[in-house]
Amino acid sequence: MKRIKNSTILPLIGSPSSFTGGVFTSDGEFIEDSIVERGRQAELQKPVEHLAGTYIYGGCLFGHFGHFILESLSRLYTIRQCKDYPILFINENDSVFDFQKSIFKLLGINNDLLRIKTPTSVENLIYSSPGSILDPVYISDEQIDSMKYFYYPENIRTEEQKEKIWLSRSKLLYGKMINESVIEKIIKKFGYTIIHPETLPLQEQVRLISTSDVVSGFDGSQFYTLLFGLNISSKFYVFNRRPQIPEAIPYVFQKRNVEFALHNFDVEYICGENAWSYYNHSEPEKIIEILRDL
Repeated sequence: MKRIKNSTILPLIGSPSSFTGGVFTSDGEFIEDSIVERGRQAELQKPVEHLAGTYIYGGCLFGHFGHFILESLSRLYTIRQCKDYPILFINENDSVFDFQKSIFKLLGINNDLLRIKTPTSVENLIYSSPGSILDPVYISDEQIDSMKYFYYPENIRTEEQKEKIWLSRSKLLYGKMINESVIEKIIKKFGYTIIHPETLPLQEQVRLISTSDVVSGFDGSQFYTLLFGLNISSKFYVFNRRPQIPEAIPYVFQKRNVEFALHNFDVEYICGENAWSYYNHSEPEKIIEILRDL
């Protein structure tokens, strides 16, 4: 962490997958890790606004839940050390979303959240390198410690009381498995509760993912929620919804020292691009067989 005097912050221009923006020092030097790997250095421009006083650089603010957790919260470890100052973000949206504000508040961060909309000079900027990145995936121990926030007792159940959950993507607008409902219908008979994480408060998501005996589902951002749990007693079983499970998922499991298993099967591409892609699982019966025996 360092203080930079008279820095210039350029707004994020573009989309979350390709954009320009970032921080320049008073000498005109671009700070490369002020943007994520998908970003590009902007051309330095003369500031049109000035912020007097001290601020914290928050980085890129993304509306996607998974990118928000791993990239937009990446300087949480710094924010916890100097909580009184406003946080400056660059983002492509017109405002800070309510879910972003609520997550910060749930994590005990009540700082003002400000967007940089035009080239802006900042008198004093508290700057730190990101504590987590996606490419290549990395989360520092300091960042991990800053994210653990919700406490739940250890999961103590008898064999007859095991709670098994499936984290469903079937109600999402993107990144679906077309035939997920087929799997869900059958595994309900094996005692699985179908959970739609996006419909639940964050605290309840963390409780379920921390204390259930079995947590299963297709790969996705819902598994990153475990970063917020203080105690995690669950075992995780993840199945691919794309050709391969992203490396960030096993990395997060390893950082939190939990038991997990990854299963990759053939999937049939339907349409879309990247996170918006749709696939059909070619071997749902293999998923059902694995879950039945847990």
